[in-house]
Amino acid sequence: MRYVEWEGPAGRTFVLVHGLGGSHANWMLVAAGLSVHGRVLALDLPGFGRSPLAGRSPGLASLRATLSAFVREVAGRRAVIVGNSMGGTLAILQGALEPHTVEGLVLTCPALPVSRAAVPSPVALGSFTLYQVPVVGEFVVSQRFARVPPELQVRIGFRILAGDPRAVGEEVVRAHAEILREHARDPEAAAAFVGAARSLLRLLWRPRAYRHLMARVRAPVLLLHGRRDPLVPVAYARQAVVENPSWRLRIFPDLGHIPQLEDPERWLARMEAWLADELPAPLSEPAPTLPTPA
Repeated sequence: MRYVEWEGPAGRTFVLVHGLGGSHANWMLVAAGLSVHGRVLALDLPGFGRSPLAGRSPGLASLRATLSAFVREVAGRRAVIVGNSMGGTLAILQGALEPHTVEGLVLTCPALPVSRAAVPSPVALGSFTLYQVPVVGEFVVSQRFARVPPELQVRIGFRILAGDPRAVGEEVVRAHAEILREHARDPEAAAAFVGAARSLLRLLWRPRAYRHLMARVRAPVLLLHGRRDPLVPVAYARQAVVENPSWRLRIFPDLGHIPQLEDPERWLARMEAWLADELPAPLSEPAPTLPTPA
C-alpha cells in the first residue's frame, strides 16, 4: 500500500479516498489546505495509483476492508473520511459498517444508487456497459493502457469529467500522467479497474440495499456535488439528502465530477465551513486505539 501524508494538528485525521481509476493525486490541490485542520493521509487503493493489486480482490468488499485496516493501522484514530466518486461509496460503506472508526464523511460526487430521476451521460453509460461484458471489458481497458499515451488518457478523462476541462491545470495533468505511466506497467491494472467497476455497478443497481446502508451512517455528512457531473447526476445527490435529512448538500453549479481539482479553493471553503459548523473542536489528547473487528 502506498500513501502520501501531510502533517497537521494532532487532534484530527483526514483520510482521502480516490475514485475508480484514480490515485492520491486526485487530492493534490486540496490536501495541503486540509492539513491546517489536521493530519492528512491520501492512499492509493490496491490496484490503483502506485499500490499494486498483488493478487488481492478489486471488489468493493475487499477495498472497503483495506480502507478499514488503513484507518485503524495508519490513521490510528477515528477519521474524517473524504471520498470522491467510488471513494465516496467506500466512505459510506465504512461509515455504515464500522461507525466507531468515522468522525465524519465528506462525499464529493459519490457514486449513488441508480434512480429514475435522471440518467448519466451516454459516454458514461456506454463505457460501463462495455466494462460489464466478460473478456471484452478487460480487453478494452488493457488496450487503452497499452496503446494510448498516459497524458492523452488523462486529458480525455478530464475532458469527460470536468465541467470545464480548461480549469484543470497542466501540473495536475502531468502529475496524473506520471502516476498512470507507472500504474500501466502493473500486469493486473486492467483486471483491477474492471473488477472494481463491476463490483461498484452491482451495488448501484441494488438501490434498496445501498439506501439501507446509507441510512445506517450516523456520523455528520457533507455531500459536495457538481451540477455538471456527467457520471452521477445531481438529482441523485438531491434524492440522497431527502432520504437522509441530516446530510448537508452543497452544489457547485458550474463544476463536474472532480470539484476538488476543478476549483480547489471553493471546495476547501465549503469543507471548512462544514467543519466549523458540524464537528466539535478536535481533541488535543492522544488518539484512542481503535479495536480490531472480530
